[in-house]
Amino acid sequence: MNGGRGGRKRVKFELVDENGDKLVLIFEGRLSRDKLVQLADLMELYGSLGGHEPEEQYLENSKLGKLTKILAKYFPFGYFTSRDVVEAYLTEYREPITLSTASTYLARLAERGYLEKTRSGNQIRYRLAQPRVADRDGAPVRMREYDLEPRF
Repeated sequence: MNGGRGGRKRVKFELVDENGDKLVLIFEGRLSRDKLVQLADLMELYGSLGGHEPEEQYLENSKLGKLTKILAKYFPFGYFTSRDVVEAYLTEYREPITLSTASTYLARLAERGYLEKTRSGNQIRYRLAQPRVADRDGAPVRMREYDLEPRF
């Protein structure tokens, strides 16, 4: 962080993925703990650096990390909506998460293959692409023996 420019802080993040693609993020201005957590969440959403599975990258106490734990604990097999996730998040952590934040995280998790997304009219529903259950610490763990394909 630089203290130049009249007390304004400047933080620069450079991320390079396994393909050599580079993301440069510069934050300039008043830097608070909440803004740093938002930056960490953004970096988590950037993708799978190092080839790890998505749930392994999420910082444990970030909103995104908490959200993946919620999904494993409350919705390991069934469909859910963004509103369901907001309610479960509030129940579990006794702190709010906005509907827009939850919707954004769910959409990005679906883009990355962590969730399956279906649309019916104006309602969007999600389910885990491969069921995960919460371990003793609440971290999501894949159930590898579960097959999502219907058998006829």
